[in-house]
Amino acid sequence: MSIEPQYTFDKMGNPVGVFLPIEEWNSISKELNLDIPQWQKDLIDIRLAEYSKNPENTLDWDEISNELDKEDEAV
Repeated sequence: MSIEPQYTFDKMGNPVGVFLPIEEWNSISKELNLDIPQWQKDLIDIRLAEYSKNPENTLDWDEISNELDKEDEAV
């Protein structure tokens, strides 16, 4: 199988992330046996329950991202 990742870069041109098509990720993760530990599953359940009880306590990612961008520009 030929893997063709796509990279994301920050404003300085540094690589900060990799995107793989889901089919490629599924193939790789099966080979690596990447199982999510139970404690992580439990934590996700807790956070989802907290969100269900108080959705107004969440932060919008777009707003957070914009604020971080403004901070980067100020530096």
